[in-house]
Parts: sequence; C-alpha cells; structure tokens
Amino acid sequence: MTNSLASNIHFDGAANLEINDENFLGISHELRTPLTVIQVALDLLSSGKLGNLSQQELRMVEIATNNAERLMRLTNAIEREPEAQTLFLSSAELAHLRLERDLKMALTRNEFKLCYQPIVSLKNNQISGFEALIRWQHPTWGIIYPDKFIPLAEEKGLIIDIGFWVLQEACCQLCTWQQQFPELFNSLTVSVNVSSKQLALPLLVEQVKQVLQETGLQPQNLVLEITESAIIDSQVNANKTLEDLQNLGVRLYIDDFGTGYSSLSRLYELPLDVLKIDRSFVQKLDCSSGNHIVQAIANLAHNLGLEVIAEGVETVEQMNKLQLIGCNQGQGYFFAKPLENHEIVDLLFNQPTAVS
Repeated sequence: MTNSLASNIHFDGAANLEINDENFLGISHELRTPLTVIQVALDLLSSGKLGNLSQQELRMVEIATNNAERLMRLTNAIEREPEAQTLFLSSAELAHLRLERDLKMALTRNEFKLCYQPIVSLKNNQISGFEALIRWQHPTWGIIYPDKFIPLAEEKGLIIDIGFWVLQEACCQLCTWQQQFPELFNSLTVSVNVSSKQLALPLLVEQVKQVLQETGLQPQNLVLEITESAIIDSQVNANKTLEDLQNLGVRLYIDDFGTGYSSLSRLYELPLDVLKIDRSFVQKLDCSSGNHIVQAIANLAHNLGLEVIAEGVETVEQMNKLQLIGCNQGQGYFFAKPLENHEIVDLLFNQPTAVS
C-alpha cells in the first residue's frame, strides 16, 4: 500500500473522516487472522520441519518473521490503544484499509446499485440504449463512484464477481422494462463494461450465455463495452473471445478509444460494432486540432464499417459539431445524467417525437 494510493481516496461527506474504535478493532481482526497463519508457516520453515534451508533462505525467513512480528505488534497496539495507530499508519492509509475490507463484503451486503445513462441518436434525438454504471452505496461514506473503487477491485481480484453481478443486474433490469413497457424498451440496448480481467476469463462467453438464458434478454439487446487498454492487456485471447461473443448475437463496443495507444492494425483485426470516442477528445472540439482528431477517428471508424458514439457531450455546440462530423450517437450530461431505474421510465415516456 502506498501513500499516493491512499491520498487519492476522497469521498463525498468524508472530508473529516474519523475512524472509531470499532473500526480499529475490525482492522486488527483483518490483520491478525492471516498473520497467525503466516507465523505458523514461518516457524515450521525455521525449525527445519519442512526441509533444510540454506543460509540465504534462513535469512529471508528471519526477515519475514521480523516483519510478521512487527505487524502483530500493530494489531496488539490497536486493540490496547486505538490512538497508537498513528505510530504505524496515517489516517489515509487506515481509510484505505477500511475501504478494502468493506469492498470485500459490499457484494454480499447488497451495497452496489446501477444507474443508467442514455445513449441518444444524433439523427433523430431518440434514445437508442443505456450504459449501466455501477455505484457503491457505502453505509458510512455514502455514494462512492467507480473510479474510486474499481481499481481496488481489480487489484484485489474482486472485479470478476462484481462484473458478473453488473451483467446479471443490467440484463435483468432491461428485460423487466421490456415486459412492462414493450413498446418503449424492446428495441433498446443496455451496455455493460467488461474489464481486462473479465476479458481474459476463459468462461466469459459461457457466463454471458448463462445470463442471457436466465434473464430472457435477447442477445441483440446486450452491448459489451471493452476499453482499448483491456484489449491490449488481453491480446492473446481477445480476438477469439470477441468473435464468440459476437456469434452469440451480442454487440461489441470499443470504449475510450484513443486513450489506450493500440496499433491501428489491432483495430482492423477485432470483431467490433461500434467505436466510442473518449470524452477527453470531445471536450477539445472547441479548438481546430481537437476537431480534426475527432473527425479523423470518425472517418476511421466509418471506413471500418463501425458506428460512432461520442462520450461526454455537454453542450449544444459539441452536439452540432459531432453531427457535422458524422457521429451516429452521443452520450453525456447534455442529454441526461446517469439515472435511477424509475427515472428511466419517465424519461422514455417524455422523450420528444422522433425527427426524421
């Protein structure tokens, strides 16, 4: 754990974060349990019961033993005097430990929820689908946004379970809307983000197939958004996995295009349906160089037979420029912020009449 990582943790309503005695005891428990196991293993190694070690190996065991003892002293200090933690960890580091511990239990405690941000056709101003965006309703810190906890989930190996939950929840929700309001939702899609670790998962295609079967959602209504960087991280298996997903009938978007520094040859090889232009480029439409970059990306996508969605649209000027450039759809606060379930139905009922 680094100070830089801990210092980046800021939550709404948590500017004056205080960790009480109960929290300290919880952290102590989280430390004590694995430390006890580690100490037993180190004792067995140093005693020779698991085989003879060289002098260098014995020295390494000694260093590990000393570190384990130091951490055990920390747990004892926390239990005796919670204020003694300041001798070992900063408040930011303790907040990070608490966040990590709580994240491990968030799924079983049903603390995650999804919001849905509309994706809108720039031709007729009609909603064509929604992107499912996860939020963590933390019992103490309130709403935590994914940029604060998804990197931690990936680091700790929790992203697979969280990603599967998002997929199930989003598919189930759209299917429910379709059953309740078929005339409004039957043709719409729901987009779910897929991490690099999910993309590398051998069973990803089977998981998607399972969720579609269990929820009853048609494959053409599901969109999987894969970031450019995730495809780079999973180069070996990405093509085969994406082809299998596309064969299921699922649509595939490449997200945050232009930020992952992949080669254009890779883009030609991948089975994709839509390219999403990253918001950082859309925000630079005011200058001529930014306008040229977005135009170049849109031209590239169209030459590959891909549709184009622009993310982060915030002004009418941006929307007008994107229409002229040839972007097919837009997403951003200009159209709507991420909305709660009940707000989506109201939005669909009140959307303007299609313009041909």
